Amino acid sequence: MSGLENLPYFALKLQEQFLARKARNKRYSLRSYAQFLEINPGTLSAIIKGKRLVPLQEAAKVMHKLSLAPKDQEQFLLSLGVNKPPAESSYKLDPSRYAVLFDEWEYFVILAVFRLADFKSTTAWIANKTGITEARVDECLEVLQNLQVISRKGPTWERNHKSLYSPHDIPSRSLQQAHLNSLELARQMISRVPVTERDYSFLTVALDEKRFKKLKKLTLKFRDDVFALDEQSKKGQLYRVNLQCFPILTPRPK
Repeated sequence: MSGLENLPYFALKLQEQFLARKARNKRYSLRSYAQFLEINPGTLSAIIKGKRLVPLQEAAKVMHKLSLAPKDQEQFLLSLGVNKPPAESSYKLDPSRYAVLFDEWEYFVILAVFRLADFKSTTAWIANKTGITEARVDECLEVLQNLQVISRKGPTWERNHKSLYSPHDIPSRSLQQAHLNSLELARQMISRVPVTERDYSFLTVALDEKRFKKLKKLTLKFRDDVFALDEQSKKGQLYRVNLQCFPILTPRPK
C-alpha cells in the first residue's frame, strides 16, 4: 500500500494495525481484519484507501477494537468530520427498539427541557415550557420511563443518558418519520414565528460525489458545534434545528 501520507487519519490507523497483524501472520487477510472489526470487507477496503468514511454509528466500536488511546480517538473522529468525541454518557437509540420516539415529535422536545438549569419535574412546568398538553406530557413521560430513557428518583425526573444519538446513513422508516415531523414543524412555524426570531435559508449548489461527501461531513461538524452551544447554555427557549441537503432530481430507476 502506498501514498499513506495522503490518507486521512482514520484510514492511517486502520492500515497501521492491518499491516502490523499481517507482519505477524503473512496469511492474515483483509477479510479476516474485516471480520475482526465487524465491517463488510468491501466497505473496509474502501475505508482504508480513504475512499469512504467509517460510518459514524460504527466509529465507537472500531476505536474500541483498535484499542485507541483517548488522544488517538479524538484525531480519529476529527478525521471523520466529527468535532469532538462523543461523551461516555452518549447512548445510541436503535430505531427498531425506540421507534415511538422517532414517530412522534414530542418526545425529543420533552427530553430537551431536562437539560435546562431551571427544569422542574412537574407535568405543568414541562407543558408550559413546551406547549404540549399536560395529558400528553404524562403519556410521553410514562413511555420514556418504560423505555428506560428517563427515571424517577423521588420527586425528580432525570435523564439516564446525558446525550442521545441515532444511527447515521441507514434506511429506517422511523427515522424517515422523524425527519417528516421536523419538516412539518418547520412548515407550521414559518408563518407563526416572526422573521426576526427564526432563520430559514437555502442554497442550490452543483456538487460532484466527492464534494457532496464533504458537504455531509460539514453538516455533521455543524451539528456537533450546535450541540456544544446547547451544553454551554442552560436557559432560554427550545429551538429545533433542521439540516437538509438532497438532490433536486430524484434518480430514475435503472
